[in-house]
Amino acid sequence: MDLSRREFECLVLGAGVAAARLGSGARSDAPPPDAPPTDAPLADAPLAKYVDAVPRLPVAEPRRSVYPGADYYELTVRQRLWRFHRDLPAAPSWGYWASDPSAGDRLVGPGYLGPTLVARRDRPAVVRYRNELPDRHLFQSAVDVTLWKNVPGIPPDPPGGRMPQDFPTATTTWSVTHLHGGFNFSASDGGPEAWFTAGGLHGPDYRTLEGAGLNEAIYAYTNHQSATALWYHDHAMAINRLNVYAGLAGLYLIRDAFEESLALPRGDFEVPLILQDRDFTADGALSYPDTGPSPYHPKWNPNFFGRIPVVNGKAFPYLALEPRRYRLRLLNASNQRFFHVWFQDGTTRRPFWLIGTDGGLRAAPLRLTTVWLPPAARVDLILDLTGTPRGRRITVMNDAPTPYPQNDKPTPMPEIMQLRVTRALSGADTTTPPDRLRLKPIPALRPTPGLRKREFVIIANKDAAGNSTHLAINQRFFNDPLEDFPKAGTTEIWQYINLSGDGHPMHVHLVQFQILDRQRLDTTAYETDYLAWVAAGRPATGKPVLDRFLTGDAVPAMPEEAGWKDIVVADPGMVSRIVLRFDLPIPLTAVPGTSTFPATYVQHCHMLEHEDNEMMRPWQVAE
Repeated sequence: MDLSRREFECLVLGAGVAAARLGSGARSDAPPPDAPPTDAPLADAPLAKYVDAVPRLPVAEPRRSVYPGADYYELTVRQRLWRFHRDLPAAPSWGYWASDPSAGDRLVGPGYLGPTLVARRDRPAVVRYRNELPDRHLFQSAVDVTLWKNVPGIPPDPPGGRMPQDFPTATTTWSVTHLHGGFNFSASDGGPEAWFTAGGLHGPDYRTLEGAGLNEAIYAYTNHQSATALWYHDHAMAINRLNVYAGLAGLYLIRDAFEESLALPRGDFEVPLILQDRDFTADGALSYPDTGPSPYHPKWNPNFFGRIPVVNGKAFPYLALEPRRYRLRLLNASNQRFFHVWFQDGTTRRPFWLIGTDGGLRAAPLRLTTVWLPPAARVDLILDLTGTPRGRRITVMNDAPTPYPQNDKPTPMPEIMQLRVTRALSGADTTTPPDRLRLKPIPALRPTPGLRKREFVIIANKDAAGNSTHLAINQRFFNDPLEDFPKAGTTEIWQYINLSGDGHPMHVHLVQFQILDRQRLDTTAYETDYLAWVAAGRPATGKPVLDRFLTGDAVPAMPEEAGWKDIVVADPGMVSRIVLRFDLPIPLTAVPGTSTFPATYVQHCHMLEHEDNEMMRPWQVAE
């Protein structure tokens, strides 16, 4: 059953009718079949640090007989118990569970987050996603029924005000999975309106390969890209922030022959680390606010920052290591928090080597002592512990402001986890010292005369009283008509003009891009002229000319931003420029039913609270 936009609004309204307020925030207390006893012990004191080991994320095993020439997985989103800390009882959370062919297709999973999927370059993967989430959302009272039907200046309808009497409202938990950073077909992209429910309701853009059940979608991934760390996560319209916060995220590693030819740390010495910030109730449940400052969206918060660091699902964990080189694959899967990471070794910052970013390996290793990790970004690091004395403790630190870069609502998180050099060397370290690694050059996507430039204006809208209404790209709503049609095979420059006070991590689906530069502009003058042009109906000859408002010289991207990226931070008061080439995947011979067109994708801010309130726009590749 495909739903129209209006029917989707009714579904959201139905969720609001069922919502129950729980104190000052929503909490994950919807009981699964194996719920803990009600007299579970409480944890009133601050959580002890470094008492839990970092969980090693399981690796899903594919089947290769379903689609010959492709790897096949089945991932089911479901609710089960998870213990985030030694001193907290287990509580309900969400995660992806993989069908294990070696165990009679029994579902296996960590309970929170999802297993790691490992793919080969140019060998397709097919994933059957199944929704078995309960009818009641884990954070039901935080589901905001007013999102995605913004009319600034008009109060939202009361809950249930538009709901048809015959519309099914029992199933209110919708989900869809996006492979972030993947070079994939539009039909397998997992866009925000491609959601589906456990009860078989489908969003207006629901698409799947043949053979899916009503509560499923089957997607094909090309893996036609260099070795890198991607990640998969929920992307459902209006509740993406809640679904990811509940645990719907996992890593997706692509391997290739060049990466394997390098003497990099492997096996136990390659450690994926998913960094998040979370809040908890005293009984171990995830907590998320269900009241906000906007009268237009009373349950929506424009900013959320948890107070507790969580790594691979454990709060303040430790990682026991040998005195050797390690490859750390860091992912920031927080809703909004930026991380500025370093390794505190006694009184000094221990250096490390950056060898890869979002889209794969760099052209050369880069020695650093700190690295920025915006929401959704990944970094590939070599930490050399060779010769480190047994017993050494190294703390993974962070000093990023919240929100970035304002720091006007600070929730400091100075310590993330601890590294302990406590294990004896298990064998000779035959990996290459990072300063001697020889990586491949990366061809630059260089701007050329006449290259098409597009402008995307970022605005945080407020009413006359200063109340937040919505965020926007080019003062458009998501469902306004498409305006951007880059031609297949062409290269463009996209310019993000940030008139808000936050730094926004902007993500473009389909492509890996290169960051060109940033340049300051007179935001007050530009915003005045830009909003006047919008109010006049956007006349063809009246749009403000961006170059007239630029001040100072363009500043090149930071050295750590070099290489292929799918996240660019649009700093406030700046124009941030990226270079993109719009290639499209060709249909797969190993997977029937894949097609290139229509090729509609989205771009959005990857601060999930912003994405959930209109800071997302579709665009389409033209033939």
